[in-house]
Amino acid sequence: MPAGLRPDATTADFLALPGAVQGLRNSRALAWLGVPLAYAVGTSLLSLLSAGTSLLAPTLLGPSAFGAFALLSSLFQYAGKFDLGLSQLADRELTAAKSTDEAQARSAEILRASWAVGLVILSVVVPLAAFAAFFSGRLSAIDTALAVGGGAFAMIANTPVTLYRASSRIWEFTVLALLLQVAMTAPRLGGILYAGVTGCFVVLLVWYGVLAGTLARPAPRPRSGSLAPIFPVLRSALPLFVFNALWLVYMTANRWIAAIFSSPVELGLFAFGANLAFIGLGLLSTIAQVRYPKLLGQAVHAPRGACSHVIEREAHLVALGLTIIAALAIVLVEPVIDRLFPSYGDATSLTVVFAISCIPLGVVAWLIPISMAMSRRPRREGLTIFVPAYLILAGAMFMGDKLAGGTGQAWGCTIAALTLVISLAMLMHVHGLLSRRAMARVIAVQIILVAATSVAAWLFPITHSFAVPSRLKESHEMPPTGWKLAFSEDFSSFRLWNGSGGIWEPHYPWGARTNPPNHELQYYVDPRPGGEAGDFNDLNPFSIEDGSLVIRARPAEGKVKFSYVSGLISTAQSFTMLYGYVEIRAKLPNGKGLWPAFWLAPKDHSWPPELDVMEVLGDRTRTLFISMHTSGSGGSVQSQARISTPDLSAAYHTYAVKWTPEEIVWYFDGRAVGYAPTPSDMHKPMYLIANLAVGGGWPGPPDSSTLFPAEYRIDSVRVFAPPVPSTK
Repeated sequence: MPAGLRPDATTADFLALPGAVQGLRNSRALAWLGVPLAYAVGTSLLSLLSAGTSLLAPTLLGPSAFGAFALLSSLFQYAGKFDLGLSQLADRELTAAKSTDEAQARSAEILRASWAVGLVILSVVVPLAAFAAFFSGRLSAIDTALAVGGGAFAMIANTPVTLYRASSRIWEFTVLALLLQVAMTAPRLGGILYAGVTGCFVVLLVWYGVLAGTLARPAPRPRSGSLAPIFPVLRSALPLFVFNALWLVYMTANRWIAAIFSSPVELGLFAFGANLAFIGLGLLSTIAQVRYPKLLGQAVHAPRGACSHVIEREAHLVALGLTIIAALAIVLVEPVIDRLFPSYGDATSLTVVFAISCIPLGVVAWLIPISMAMSRRPRREGLTIFVPAYLILAGAMFMGDKLAGGTGQAWGCTIAALTLVISLAMLMHVHGLLSRRAMARVIAVQIILVAATSVAAWLFPITHSFAVPSRLKESHEMPPTGWKLAFSEDFSSFRLWNGSGGIWEPHYPWGARTNPPNHELQYYVDPRPGGEAGDFNDLNPFSIEDGSLVIRARPAEGKVKFSYVSGLISTAQSFTMLYGYVEIRAKLPNGKGLWPAFWLAPKDHSWPPELDVMEVLGDRTRTLFISMHTSGSGGSVQSQARISTPDLSAAYHTYAVKWTPEEIVWYFDGRAVGYAPTPSDMHKPMYLIANLAVGGGWPGPPDSSTLFPAEYRIDSVRVFAPPVPSTK
């Protein structure tokens, strides 16, 4: 704490509080607001409410509008922090101030300078930003002006908060900080409910404009001391601003980079995942507001290296807490998104990855204010750290997008965050804040925790539902108009592949007769001459009856080392497709442990991807499962929807999927029942598979109620190819 300043000082105030607030300041009943814990608890609650508002926004706006909302929120944050380093200057100089008079004079200079900067933003930056938005066409010019203008007022209104914090005036700091934070809760939500994105930023502009005009009024000149002109103050603050601005922009740069690679819907999913995961980071940064001035005071007055163990301990505790949150996210994100945000199901895997990225980012957020304030050459050191960080972020996101789409971009953010925390630890060693061994331990712990949670995310299967956009909910005539028939099988006969002709191969193309990872109990019989070593004529699972192919499953009766025999057919040797509309008309079996399916697998035998047109469990024949497997997080990610249907074992029904470069849409009896953007790894030729599995980890084994032989009846299979784009 600066010499001569006390948290309960009421004389010689260097900022003039409005009369009503000053009256509250003198109230004994509210003296508890001067305890640091009051700020930590109060702002944590408001941060949670703000996070709740952020979580409600996606449900009110939809993915495309939410993507724009996320970008505008970034602009609001940029303007809100565009004080040219005045807040960092306050931390540095007021912490070291030797008297109340010195702090009073410097505070007044900083406050006047913040008004000057704010007026420049309002008069110059706002029109330029609106023009740029209009010219680009990506954002509304009006919404952009509101976001930047609201941020400018927020920056001015936040200046007293910064000054009180740096001077350890806990009561004033707590009250004003809470007033600022309230705007991000119910008022912001009300704006969204009333007028969408525009309403949100109108509310923020008005709220912070009023607070700036009432709470950020400069105090009269002190009787002793002189006020330096504004420009020298800004010149002192600017190097600190460069450092802080590079960090601030880094925290939101991934949205802007994602906007380059992604469609509006994909950007909305990316922004949703980032916002959901970064809730903990925002709360952590808020708590750090009241914590790091104490650490900074110790670092300023202690000999070089004396605080190393304290800072190392802080880094480890923050990292451990965020690791626990990331571990919980791996388990809980899927059901939370499925239940509360069904339109954002495809953001499940990238949300988990963002939660992992918060481990190193949280440590950076906790420690970087200290590093900024202690830096002797903040501009140079900021550029040294963040220029490579930006390049790594952009490059890693680009490579991640190529490998795994939006989730790959999130992995790129994680890699970049890990390199950033390593750079910060090295810089803190240069400043004497961490010893060499402490630096090495901080880096090692970060690598271990990120690696451990990444492995957990890889091993833990992610399954989530995906909703159908309103434009697809009405019934459509299928196949799509203008698409041409590319494959048709009505099973007037059963043409097995013979090496040079035919259609259907009765096992997997690599020769497998079951699927070991699923722990299935059946053996797929090959009825072709020479297909089996023994006498399997009486176990042939295929027959043509009444114009349908019948696949029968039955007990193996000891003829093979499996409990059951059944059938599988594929077009791996005769037909593959790259995009199209594919449908099957079938009647499914009923019975515990039965698992009929119709699906697409890649011609190159890689896995994933996999596109499941239809899967049904024999004891749940009123539920249709549609799904796809992708390599969204480096391992397998399953997107699945469960559709209520009539009894699928009682009659024939049509199951279909439309697969294009942009989207995948599932249909049941001509009605769209599932939708997902086409994953980055599902742009390769695929073949058709229909099979009747028995047992496995999902359906479980048959029981005494299952009747054999069980029959999967297929009436027809058709594929339509999309029109070839005109080359004219």
